[in-house]
Amino acid sequence: MSNISRRQFLKSAGVATLAVAAAGMMAGCSKEDAPVIPEVTKEVKVIFICNGATAGKDGSVVVKKDAKTVPVSLIKAEQIPQGYTVESTGELKIKEIDGKECVLVTLKKIATSKKVTVAFYDTVHKALLSTTMTVTVASDAEFVYKTDLKETLPGYEIIDNGKNQISENNRVVMEVKPVTAEAMRTVTVKYLMQGSNATITTATIDVPKSKDTLTKAELPGATVENGGLLFDVVPAMNGPFGINKLGEDKGEVIVMASIKMHK
Repeated sequence: MSNISRRQFLKSAGVATLAVAAAGMMAGCSKEDAPVIPEVTKEVKVIFICNGATAGKDGSVVVKKDAKTVPVSLIKAEQIPQGYTVESTGELKIKEIDGKECVLVTLKKIATSKKVTVAFYDTVHKALLSTTMTVTVASDAEFVYKTDLKETLPGYEIIDNGKNQISENNRVVMEVKPVTAEAMRTVTVKYLMQGSNATITTATIDVPKSKDTLTKAELPGATVENGGLLFDVVPAMNGPFGINKLGEDKGEVIVMASIKMHK
């Protein structure tokens, strides 16, 4: 002790006093107001990472001068970017990045939507169908409605229009009933040469019996061969073309057309 100068003694005593004070302050203060005391504490930069990329603004935390790690629990809640939760746990190792001491905190994006499996119950045959659909709803949604479905269920009519409670495993069941397939009619389309009424060719198509007309887009395509060359039959009008009912589930449509070289 006799070899320690008065100045050294006072400096050591001052640091010791600061250390005691800092310990008391860090114990009594919140994470938000912990001060940085030179030679006693230090500020560590907090970098938030999600899927390998930085997320939101960097944060910071104050720890002891000789700290090698930072507890995740010390990260300020208000610094965590909105829409994320912290995946990192335990003690985070302090690393030097760009000349600054930092810790990397791994985040996970909070889902804003969820996928729900919709199953269907056949009310006629008293059985669940093997077919299911998947709909996407808000993450806090409690119900699924018929209007949430983006596609139809072939062969069935969905009769459930009310609230369908989403279960814990994100599943709902809607009631359906089978629908009878509409009876069909075989229609012969007779293509006549425009200007001469000579028959170019014919083609057939099956349509529902309730259908009375066909548009150009609904006509069956047709080609003819002449002199070793192939020609496409092209309707001269867009329609609609009336269906003449011939009985015995048959019908006929007359279409004026022309031909052009097949490409």
